[in-house]
Amino acid sequence: MAQQIINLGTTPTGAGGDTPRSAFTKVNFNFTDLYAFLATLGSASTRFVGTSAGNVMEVGAFGLGSTSGGQSIAPNSAFTSGFYRYSASAAGAPNGSQGSLIVSSMGGNYIQQLSMSLPASLSNPYLGYRHFSAEGAPGPWCKIYHTGNTTIGSGGALSAASPVVRIADVEKSERRDLLEQEFQSAGPWGAANGEASGVTVTRVDAGVYRIAGALGLAVEGWRIQDPCSPDGGRTLGITESEQDEQGVVTVRLFKQRWTLDEEGEMHLGKGAPLDVPLNSWIDVRLQMPAILPAEPPETPIA
Repeated sequence: MAQQIINLGTTPTGAGGDTPRSAFTKVNFNFTDLYAFLATLGSASTRFVGTSAGNVMEVGAFGLGSTSGGQSIAPNSAFTSGFYRYSASAAGAPNGSQGSLIVSSMGGNYIQQLSMSLPASLSNPYLGYRHFSAEGAPGPWCKIYHTGNTTIGSGGALSAASPVVRIADVEKSERRDLLEQEFQSAGPWGAANGEASGVTVTRVDAGVYRIAGALGLAVEGWRIQDPCSPDGGRTLGITESEQDEQGVVTVRLFKQRWTLDEEGEMHLGKGAPLDVPLNSWIDVRLQMPAILPAEPPETPIA
């Protein structure tokens, strides 16, 4: 029903306007229409907008739908469920980098947090989670392993690793998983994951390969994994490596040679040079130049 307007007539006496009865008839119609509309409204129509208990939330409350990344907070002080962001210097920031934080509460001081920090590369974001004790003390961050910070060796074993390059005859390889996930060709004799992007592998001679574009072999953790059979992980050869002052790595592969000593014991040693078998590859973990993560924009992107 359309709003009914009372005719006030002309000033100063109201001549020609609605009579009192006619005026209040219109008032009744208007109120009837108003109350009929109010009856269709839900409970949200009587609530305040805010983040307190019983309030109606708007875009941005607890970080929901916010284009600015949510409230900036130190992870050690984030007890309320929601979506947040933190700086690299904030108390409890994992991985020494800024990032985003999801907080979930089970009531009281029982808090769970999930963090994703800005990565050194897009292919290897840091993911971690932790719990708080009943007294509100945060536990240690537990790193989550994923396809960006692990690799599956030629024998099928999962290893923490990145950046990684695989030495193999890319064109003739019998392994469909050589270029799995983010691995891309690094020349005719290699495949590199995202963090090893820019590395090239060349074959110098039978069983001799050269890796360029890195700072050298990894300075921590494992460095080279011998080629293995996809059927049970049996080792197919023996590798040795060296690197020069420019970080160029040379990897050599040899056949396995068993010799019998005078006491009847078998000893494994290097045999003739061997090209990487077509049903396998050599995993090499590298040290790459540091890439500073991009800073988030100061103002939200529309």
